[in-house]
Amino acid sequence: MAKKKQSKFTLLKGEGIHQHTLYGDFRIDTETEFAQIEVSKESLLKHEKPNGQLSNEHKALQVEKGDWVMGKQVEYNPFNQLISNIWD
Repeated sequence: MAKKKQSKFTLLKGEGIHQHTLYGDFRIDTETEFAQIEVSKESLLKHEKPNGQLSNEHKALQVEKGDWVMGKQVEYNPFNQLISNIWD
């Protein structure tokens, strides 16, 4: 697993108006379908605009020390039996 030490990493970009960025002491492996994150010290997940300013949708979330996996949210449509990605 090729984990790279980071202090800032944008985990998810929304529909052009916001993004979720993790700040802190962590290593991340994005080579798999589900990103694996090893947080060494409590870190912050910030909801921000692409220019780095905080978004008003919600406050920063504390991410505790430990191993995390970032999943992808999907939606299943039973009528046409299709699975589609969900945007934040």
